[in-house]
Amino acid sequence: MQSNLKKFFIMLPVMVTLIGTITAIMTFANLSVSQDFMPTWISNFVYAFLVLLPMGGIIFTVLNKLINQYFSAWSSLKKNILQGALMALIMESIMAVISILTTHNYTSIHNLSTLFFNSLLYALPVGLIFSLFMTLVLKPKLETYLS
Repeated sequence: MQSNLKKFFIMLPVMVTLIGTITAIMTFANLSVSQDFMPTWISNFVYAFLVLLPMGGIIFTVLNKLINQYFSAWSSLKKNILQGALMALIMESIMAVISILTTHNYTSIHNLSTLFFNSLLYALPVGLIFSLFMTLVLKPKLETYLS
Protein backbone atom coordinates (compact mmCIF):
# COMPACT_ATOMS: atom_id res chain seq x y z
CA MET A 1 0.00 0.00 0.00
CA GLN A 2 2.82 2.40 0.84
CA SER A 3 4.45 1.88 -2.58
CA ASN A 4 1.14 2.73 -4.28
CA LEU A 5 0.93 5.93 -2.26
CA LYS A 6 4.53 6.82 -3.19
CA LYS A 7 3.76 6.08 -6.84
CA PHE A 8 0.67 8.31 -6.67
CA PHE A 9 2.55 11.28 -5.20
CA ILE A 10 5.39 10.89 -7.69
CA MET A 11 3.03 10.72 -10.67
CA LEU A 12 0.59 13.44 -9.57
CA PRO A 13 2.67 16.46 -10.71
CA VAL A 14 3.39 14.73 -14.01
CA MET A 15 -0.28 14.00 -14.58
CA VAL A 16 -1.37 17.53 -13.64
CA THR A 17 1.13 18.92 -16.14
CA LEU A 18 0.02 16.49 -18.83
CA ILE A 19 -3.69 17.14 -18.31
CA GLY A 20 -3.18 20.91 -18.11
CA THR A 21 -1.13 21.02 -21.30
CA ILE A 22 -3.36 18.75 -23.36
CA THR A 23 -6.61 20.42 -22.27
CA ALA A 24 -5.10 23.84 -22.97
CA ILE A 25 -4.11 22.79 -26.49
CA MET A 26 -7.51 21.25 -27.18
CA THR A 27 -9.37 24.22 -25.73
CA PHE A 28 -7.31 26.64 -27.80
CA ALA A 29 -7.75 24.56 -30.97
CA ASN A 30 -11.54 24.51 -30.67
CA LEU A 31 -12.23 27.86 -29.04
CA SER A 32 -14.85 29.92 -30.79
CA VAL A 33 -14.55 33.67 -31.03
CA SER A 34 -17.26 34.27 -28.41
CA GLN A 35 -15.65 32.03 -25.76
CA ASP A 36 -13.10 33.11 -23.18
CA PHE A 37 -10.11 30.80 -22.92
CA MET A 38 -9.58 30.67 -19.16
CA PRO A 39 -13.08 29.64 -17.96
CA THR A 40 -13.40 27.14 -20.80
CA TRP A 41 -9.97 25.66 -20.11
CA ILE A 42 -10.54 25.46 -16.35
CA SER A 43 -13.81 23.62 -16.92
CA ASN A 44 -12.11 21.13 -19.26
CA PHE A 45 -9.14 20.75 -16.91
CA VAL A 46 -11.27 20.02 -13.83
CA TYR A 47 -13.34 17.45 -15.71
CA ALA A 48 -10.26 15.78 -17.14
CA PHE A 49 -8.55 15.73 -13.75
CA LEU A 50 -11.51 14.34 -11.82
CA VAL A 51 -12.84 11.90 -14.43
CA LEU A 52 -10.16 11.12 -16.99
CA LEU A 53 -7.22 10.76 -14.60
CA PRO A 54 -8.75 7.80 -12.76
CA MET A 55 -9.99 6.38 -16.07
CA GLY A 56 -6.47 6.75 -17.50
CA GLY A 57 -5.02 4.80 -14.59
CA ILE A 58 -7.44 1.95 -15.25
CA ILE A 59 -6.77 2.01 -19.01
CA PHE A 60 -3.00 2.06 -18.36
CA THR A 61 -3.24 -1.00 -16.10
CA VAL A 62 -5.46 -2.93 -18.50
CA LEU A 63 -3.26 -2.07 -21.49
CA ASN A 64 -0.16 -3.10 -19.57
CA LYS A 65 -1.66 -6.52 -18.79
CA LEU A 66 -2.96 -7.03 -22.35
CA ILE A 67 0.32 -6.03 -23.96
CA ASN A 68 2.31 -8.28 -21.62
CA GLN A 69 -0.10 -11.15 -22.33
CA TYR A 70 -0.31 -10.88 -26.12
CA PHE A 71 3.15 -9.52 -26.89
CA SER A 72 5.18 -11.40 -24.29
CA ALA A 73 7.91 -12.22 -26.81
CA TRP A 74 8.55 -8.54 -27.50
CA SER A 75 11.29 -6.65 -25.73
CA SER A 76 10.40 -4.35 -22.88
CA LEU A 77 11.23 -1.33 -25.06
CA LYS A 78 8.81 -2.38 -27.82
CA LYS A 79 6.05 -3.08 -25.31
CA ASN A 80 6.59 0.31 -23.63
CA ILE A 81 6.49 2.14 -26.97
CA LEU A 82 3.27 0.35 -27.97
CA GLN A 83 1.70 1.11 -24.61
CA GLY A 84 2.71 4.76 -24.79
CA ALA A 85 1.33 5.21 -28.30
CA LEU A 86 -1.95 3.45 -27.50
CA MET A 87 -2.40 5.40 -24.26
CA ALA A 88 -1.87 8.68 -26.09
CA LEU A 89 -4.34 7.79 -28.84
CA ILE A 90 -7.01 6.52 -26.46
CA MET A 91 -6.77 9.32 -23.91
CA GLU A 92 -6.47 12.07 -26.52
CA SER A 93 -9.55 10.74 -28.29
CA ILE A 94 -11.58 10.69 -25.08
CA MET A 95 -10.35 14.17 -24.11
CA ALA A 96 -11.17 15.52 -27.58
CA VAL A 97 -14.74 14.25 -27.41
CA ILE A 98 -15.24 15.64 -23.88
CA SER A 99 -13.71 18.98 -24.87
CA ILE A 100 -16.00 19.29 -27.88
CA LEU A 101 -19.16 18.24 -26.05
CA THR A 102 -18.56 20.70 -23.22
CA THR A 103 -17.60 23.71 -25.33
CA HIS A 104 -19.58 23.48 -28.59
CA ASN A 105 -23.07 23.10 -29.89
CA TYR A 106 -22.37 21.03 -32.95
CA THR A 107 -25.02 20.95 -35.66
CA SER A 108 -24.14 17.77 -37.53
CA ILE A 109 -21.98 14.68 -37.32
CA HIS A 110 -19.71 16.28 -39.92
CA ASN A 111 -19.24 19.32 -37.69
CA LEU A 112 -18.57 17.06 -34.70
CA SER A 113 -16.03 14.97 -36.60
CA THR A 114 -14.27 18.10 -37.91
CA LEU A 115 -13.96 19.49 -34.39
CA PHE A 116 -12.83 16.08 -33.09
CA PHE A 117 -10.06 15.63 -35.64
CA ASN A 118 -8.98 19.26 -35.30
CA SER A 119 -8.64 18.82 -31.55
CA LEU A 120 -6.98 15.41 -31.83
CA LEU A 121 -4.44 16.47 -34.45
CA TYR A 122 -3.39 19.53 -32.49
CA ALA A 123 -2.89 17.68 -29.21
CA LEU A 124 -1.81 14.18 -30.32
CA PRO A 125 1.87 15.04 -30.97
CA VAL A 126 2.21 16.50 -27.48
CA GLY A 127 0.29 13.56 -26.02
CA LEU A 128 2.56 11.09 -27.80
CA ILE A 129 5.66 12.81 -26.47
CA PHE A 130 4.29 12.86 -22.92
CA SER A 131 3.06 9.28 -23.12
CA LEU A 132 6.29 7.93 -24.55
CA PHE A 133 8.26 9.85 -21.93
CA MET A 134 6.12 8.33 -19.21
CA THR A 135 6.40 4.76 -20.50
CA LEU A 136 10.06 4.89 -21.55
CA VAL A 137 11.53 7.02 -18.76
CA LEU A 138 9.22 7.40 -15.80
CA LYS A 139 7.73 3.90 -15.67
CA PRO A 140 11.12 2.10 -15.56
CA LYS A 141 12.55 4.61 -13.06
CA LEU A 142 9.48 4.31 -10.89
CA GLU A 143 9.62 0.51 -10.98
CA THR A 144 13.32 0.62 -10.03
CA TYR A 145 12.69 3.16 -7.27
CA LEU A 146 9.83 1.18 -5.74
CA SER A 147 11.55 -2.20 -5.87
